[in-house]
Formats: sequence, structure tokens, C-alpha cells
Amino acid sequence: MIARLTGLLVLLGVVAGTPMSALAQGQCVNCVLPPGCRGVGNGKKNDPRCVPLPALDLTVESNIDFGRLLLVGSGNGYAVIDLTTGSRTLFGELDDLGGMPVAGQATITGGPRASVRVDLPASVTLVDATGASAELRDFRTSLPLIATLGADGRLTFRFTGTLYTTARAAGAGRLRGRVPLRVAYE
Repeated sequence: MIARLTGLLVLLGVVAGTPMSALAQGQCVNCVLPPGCRGVGNGKKNDPRCVPLPALDLTVESNIDFGRLLLVGSGNGYAVIDLTTGSRTLFGELDDLGGMPVAGQATITGGPRASVRVDLPASVTLVDATGASAELRDFRTSLPLIATLGADGRLTFRFTGTLYTTARAAGAGRLRGRVPLRVAYE
């Protein structure tokens, strides 16, 4: 028995946060140096390989979009977008109303062959104008365990999370939220 049907369109904007390296630059003179060149007394003061790395830049090319979902019954459920195929899988009391699911994609630009770290939040609350809400958690990326920029100083990756719905999403229209991504040199 279907007690309630509610349409739900989920769109996520992504905020490229201030790179942690940029925050650290004001506090730590050696933080922008490549690994092996940091610290005092390492004897590499005049080593040509120990030049400061360029500031990191993060460009978000596409936002996460779960498309249109239908809450059925209590509305308790969750949706996942596969990073490889881009397909959306629904669990619980959710149904597909169409729309194209899209995993987020971003490009990091910085020092060639430098190791970087991408930090994602633990969760993000999505809301609409009526106060309806859902939660995005369990973020995943396509980054390898040790993320390294290419010889051209670039690295493109995909990211997504799991969308959890409950009765709080009842009556929702367009749920929106911002996912703060932070990037730093390792």
C-alpha cells in the first residue's frame, strides 16, 4: 500500500573550498615546498628541486545530480551513483522518476607530479525552500590511494556520495546543498 507519493528532485552544488595549502601558506613558510625539502637543516637550501610549488586550483566541472526521485510510503531509502558507470541505484522506499544521474567531476591543477589530498565532508544536509531535507553521506572519489598530479600538473577525478531520504524529505521540490571540497599538497 502506498501511503504517500512525493516527487523529489535532488541537485547538488559543489563549493571548491579554500585550498588547505593556501590557508597554511600564511602560517608555514615551508608548507609549499616539495616533500624532502621541508624543515630546517636538511642541507637543501640551494637545491634547484626545492622551489615552492604553485598554488593549487580546484575546478568543479560537474555537480552531483541524483535526478528525480519519488518517495513511496515512509520515504526511507537511499540512492547511490556508481562512479564508473554513472548509473543510479535506489534502495528502500524510493522510485525512479527519470532525469539523468551525474557524478561530480573536478580537476586539480598545481605542481607537476606533486602528491595531493582531497578532503570531503562527513555529511551535507540538502534542503529546499519549504524546509524539506535529505542527507548526503559516505562520499567516494575515483582518486587512487596516493593521488598525484600528472606531468602537466593536472588531475581529474569523479566524486559522489550516498543520498539518504526519510519522511523529512516529504513534499520536497528541488533539494540543494553545497559539498565543500578541500585540496592540499601532501
